[in-house]
Amino acid sequence: MPIVTEFPPGTPVWVDLQTSDPGAAASFYRSLLGWHVPEADPAHGGYAVASLKDTPVAAVGPFPPGMARPVWTVYFAVADIDASAAAATETGGAVLLPPGEIMPGVRMAIVADPAGAVLGIWQRDQDSPWLRDEPGAVDWLELVAPDYRSTFPFYEEVLGVAVSEMRVNDQPYGLFDVGPANVAGATTAASGVPAHWLVYFGVADLDAAVLRLTELGGNVLEAPVAAAGVGRWAIVTDALGAGFGLLEPEPR
Repeated sequence: MPIVTEFPPGTPVWVDLQTSDPGAAASFYRSLLGWHVPEADPAHGGYAVASLKDTPVAAVGPFPPGMARPVWTVYFAVADIDASAAAATETGGAVLLPPGEIMPGVRMAIVADPAGAVLGIWQRDQDSPWLRDEPGAVDWLELVAPDYRSTFPFYEEVLGVAVSEMRVNDQPYGLFDVGPANVAGATTAASGVPAHWLVYFGVADLDAAVLRLTELGGNVLEAPVAAAGVGRWAIVTDALGAGFGLLEPEPR
């Protein structure tokens, strides 16, 4: 189901990039992932909505006040954004940007979990399509934290997800579940790495994508690795320093 049109509470609903040079970033991802990125819209805070196959895939925009490091932000659908924001503080997290209407029918807030990972929560009156699980589109989303299990009560209360666990390459790997679907994962951060949410974009050929990324000025943080039942992936940065993952899924 590459075009998602329904977003039950707890499911990822969007990703966007905040960066120092949105035009340069748009050019980078256009060349790497094949996105169509129009001119930024001043009416939408200088953000440009990128698309593939005429379907939205992500957005690229400028730094908000106080931000100095480029970052991808993950947003999750919630049924009651005010209740979810209250639950964020009640479970040891923080509200960084209180709930507010960013456009008619869409309310958003930015919160941090108890480990410090930042994410958005999103409530809207009517869903709109999002391209997923195709080359160039978001394929997976992952919480990276020193002790990801300690954040589970936060996500259960704020997003209304269930949690479970599996093993990847014989290491424990957390899962956030909405009904029977695994909607995101959680893994242990390397020593010294702060908690964060990581966006993985799908690619058809990981080696070719990594080579192209370096040609465009990006950097490889973690060399490609593989896991049965998952595929091959690498952790990288774009030319301006925003971190993300590239994932070549194992054939289904």
